Amino acid sequence: MPARHQGACHDNPSHPWVLAIWRLHHYGSMRMSVRRATLGWLLAAALGLGAQESTSQHERLAAIERDQASLPQLILSQQSHQRIGFHGLQADPAWIAIDLGRTVTPDRIAVFPARSQLAERVPSPGFPAAFDVEIAETEDFARAIRIVRWSEPLPGAGEHLPFLIFSGNGATGRFIRLRVTGLRPDPDQSDRQYFRIGEIVVLADGLNVALHAPVSSSASTESARRWERINVNDGYLWCLPLLGASPSPTHGFQSGVSVAAVVADRSWVEVDLGDVMPIDQIHLVPAHPRDFADSSGFGFPTHFRVLGDAGTPTETVILKELEPVWPADALPNPGSAQVMVATPGLSARRIRVSCQALWRRGPGSGKGPDEHVFALSELQVWRGRTNIAAWRPVLAADATQTTGWSPEALTDGYSSRHQLIDWDAWLDGIERGEHLREEAKTLRAGLALEHERWQQRLVLIAISAAVLIALLAAIALLLLRTRAGRERDVLRMRIARDLHDEIGAGLSHLAMQSDLAKQHLKQGDLHGDRLDAMSASARELIDHMRDIIWLLAPKAGDWRDLARRMEAIANRLLEGIPHSVVVTGTPPDGQPAIAWSRDVVSFMKEALTNARRHSQAQHVRVSITWSERLVIEICDDGTGFDVNDARPHGGSGLDNLRQRAAALSATLELHSSPGQGTRIQLSVGIEAI
Repeated sequence: MPARHQGACHDNPSHPWVLAIWRLHHYGSMRMSVRRATLGWLLAAALGLGAQESTSQHERLAAIERDQASLPQLILSQQSHQRIGFHGLQADPAWIAIDLGRTVTPDRIAVFPARSQLAERVPSPGFPAAFDVEIAETEDFARAIRIVRWSEPLPGAGEHLPFLIFSGNGATGRFIRLRVTGLRPDPDQSDRQYFRIGEIVVLADGLNVALHAPVSSSASTESARRWERINVNDGYLWCLPLLGASPSPTHGFQSGVSVAAVVADRSWVEVDLGDVMPIDQIHLVPAHPRDFADSSGFGFPTHFRVLGDAGTPTETVILKELEPVWPADALPNPGSAQVMVATPGLSARRIRVSCQALWRRGPGSGKGPDEHVFALSELQVWRGRTNIAAWRPVLAADATQTTGWSPEALTDGYSSRHQLIDWDAWLDGIERGEHLREEAKTLRAGLALEHERWQQRLVLIAISAAVLIALLAAIALLLLRTRAGRERDVLRMRIARDLHDEIGAGLSHLAMQSDLAKQHLKQGDLHGDRLDAMSASARELIDHMRDIIWLLAPKAGDWRDLARRMEAIANRLLEGIPHSVVVTGTPPDGQPAIAWSRDVVSFMKEALTNARRHSQAQHVRVSITWSERLVIEICDDGTGFDVNDARPHGGSGLDNLRQRAAALSATLELHSSPGQGTRIQLSVGIEAI
């Protein structure tokens, strides 16, 4: 780049982690939600890491891009002028020097590489690895002052630089020398070394005072146009200098179309400065209109002269490009590169570009086989830091007046593509742009590294999330197993109570009847009704035992089996009593919870047993309805009872029904009155495994 040397969690589980554990403990069915929520929190935390810093870096990048858009750019030059630079050979010492012609105090010195390849930021073979810039009053540099000593920070780094900028540090002198202390190995001859320089610009009071000054050097290779000493300060660079960022509203000046190529000064354009003025430099800026995108150097004449005060006794030939004669090119087309002419000691009022031969534009339009024109985008006349030709009147032998083309556009301060600026503004802008480019490069590298770190964090968090989810799953499984164990214990206690209440009591009653039967048998007074009672008790015990075994049997699982069992129990318990059992609806798919099935069956048996023993009914109707809820209704036309009597028949049957309904979280309706029969309805939600 250009270088310049100078508390209540369990009661109100609001915290996410406490909420997760609380739900996990109370709602096993929400395990998946907990896992998703946990992963979401972790990912949100990961994305939040460094987000503020990343946002700040992105904002800075956006600001850099906006700033860069307002700065001059390094625009490649086609180098059709063929002047690449200077090729120095190995010597002791190896150097190149410029005679500025007068004593100056340089403000800045810029050293440009020589680039023959037309690719952005391609390596510049041969740019010195180290050199000193010296200034002296005498050509022998006997009392030279070193302005700067430079060496590349890393091997080969100098060959990737666009150019270098050094401050003049206040030293004064007439001669500038670049003394090379770090040469490059010649790729063609291993025993030789060399160096290459594209351009040396010495700025003083805003002008390049080294332009076209005499050049001397140590040993060098001289190859016509391409590699010559005079190329080191001819104004041709590998990039297009002095172009700003603002786009141009015009193309420039274009003459009328000529069928003939040779016009012998009949095609010209000139700027009237208004008075005779000292002139330091003249810049001819070639045209490059957008509708001729592949024609840089559009209309630049092949043979021409630059004249001061043409046609007057004081006419001065400033630049003459007439040899070799047409049809050869006297001056190779410069493309979009400015043709800069130093004019020390010149004073003039009018500056004219007069053409001997024109640029061939292409096939004619009915006027002949060819069309030839003369065009320039800008003619600048510099006096110190000021372009004194800006917006001055323009005269021409003939001119094209179309959109973008006019004589006035020749002094409007724009090339065909960009605003034109001076050396200081251009170097400052390029230098700032390069610093911004390096800053942006550092920021992007930092963002890429941060992105990689974020990815690593995400991987780590994903692993942590997987471990945490596995841990939560293990805790959930443990809690569910604990809960299932408690449920099994409760179920065992209920079965034990059933065995005690129903089977145990029945066996005790059967034992008592057996003892009485034995006594009656000894006394010879045993009757058949006693044996019938014993037989009935035994059958009842068998039925109770079957019901309990059915509840515990693994195959006694689905809802349809439960529905059939309930219907069979109703028919069995009401055997001998006129009754009807009506089943409507369809049981659901799946398997009911064991405890739920046990409570429903127990409720139904309790209600039917009460009806059989106490109602003295002539008919009992049992209705079993399957829908979103299970509804069991038992109606009899028996004696009825007072529902406000806690123990209407001297037993605990009603209390048992209410307790079993409460255990099921069911709705119990009981309607009865003496002499009016009884209706019992249970509505219970279906509970599946």
